[in-house]
Amino acid sequence: MSQGPLVIQFAMRMEAAPLLAAGHFQPISLSVPDHRYGFLIHQGQTRLGNEVIVAIAGIHPRDQVDSIGTLSAGLLTHVLISQFQPRMIINAGTAGGFHARGGQVGDVYLGESPVVFHDRRVQLPGNFPRFSEGHRPVRHDLELRQALGLKAGVVSSGDSLDCTDEDMKHLLRLGASVKEMEAAAIATICEARAVPLVLLKSITDIVDDHPQSEGLSTEEQFLKNYSFAVSSLIAKLESVIEWYSR
Repeated sequence: MSQGPLVIQFAMRMEAAPLLAAGHFQPISLSVPDHRYGFLIHQGQTRLGNEVIVAIAGIHPRDQVDSIGTLSAGLLTHVLISQFQPRMIINAGTAGGFHARGGQVGDVYLGESPVVFHDRRVQLPGNFPRFSEGHRPVRHDLELRQALGLKAGVVSSGDSLDCTDEDMKHLLRLGASVKEMEAAAIATICEARAVPLVLLKSITDIVDDHPQSEGLSTEEQFLKNYSFAVSSLIAKLESVIEWYSR
């Protein structure tokens, strides 16, 4: 593994905010001018004294909202690896979970291989189906998972917050326990550039039907449970950073 920095990559500002606020960080610039994409990069020490770079997809320059989704995530990963040559990227964020697979709001998952796309479907001859679904590797340390009491599961990415019946069919087929919007794109870049990737995802909403969802839509569950899920995420993330800083 290289001797470069440990990078923590987020999609949304509010996911990164508690980590930044508890530590000692300063904003830094990218070699690619920041204004082009709205990326936000900070360098410094966590509350526990570990040196990291915190990268956030940031604010879309035109629409002034968080740049969520696979396009911004993959582009940010490419820029981070090109400029910083990190020894590892930890992609931390919120996601949907599945009651049928034991998921509950506030659970924190350590992603297992392979990470996949559930909404890229190309049924052409050859390897198009596998290519479109991704099937990229991620790092999964059993000792870390057991030490921190994390759940384990396959993470699947798509570019919509909601879940259609067609999406659900493929999520179940792919064995997903976590549904989110960035990880598979990040993994595609990390595999190409030989950078280890760890996925840490906290559950905001239950994707499959269950009383825990209280009849709320994905959007309503997300907004209701977001702060709680972020708190759960950061509580585990600090320990994960400590683990990989040893």
